Amino acid sequence: MGFEWFEKLGIMGWPLAVCSVLALAVILERSFFMFKAWKARSETYTELSEILTSYRDKPKAVRDELTAINLSELQQSYKGGSSLLRTIGTISPILGLLGTVIGIITAFHKIAGSTGPVNPAMIADGLWEALLTTAVGLGIALPCLLASQGLKAWSDSILNGICSRLNRLSLSFELNGEAEQVQPFPKKRAA
Repeated sequence: MGFEWFEKLGIMGWPLAVCSVLALAVILERSFFMFKAWKARSETYTELSEILTSYRDKPKAVRDELTAINLSELQQSYKGGSSLLRTIGTISPILGLLGTVIGIITAFHKIAGSTGPVNPAMIADGLWEALLTTAVGLGIALPCLLASQGLKAWSDSILNGICSRLNRLSLSFELNGEAEQVQPFPKKRAA
């Protein structure tokens, strides 16, 4: 049953299969990476705060620029794979649509070559096969785009938390000339 279904996708079956396998691999790898980054966010803050503290005697503008550079470098590793997911999310429906057009052309070609009467089942079968590729393309695109947005929100949350803590640390150097002794991620107070 499974391979017959794949054969009905026609010529666009293989590109769609490659897109789906690639998307799954990227989603799994990025999810694992983000989970590790989320667990290590406290250590990441500590490393960056040590660098910032070593420049505590420099002007605030220099410290802020240093922080921005370090966060930008960190952000690059967090964004890996998201452009590939967006690309797959964009091209897979187009591949599906192309498969649909090719399938409809093939269906009409079969109907045109038929010498007997054309019955509704003949048309429906050809259209079903043709529309299948669009459904598969959309089925690949939706998880890709959702995963891309979800992973972006997760990385933004981690990076914004670290950035906020680093900004407070840098500001504390200006306010009292000393590093404020704060925990990297303080516990929320009870209401």
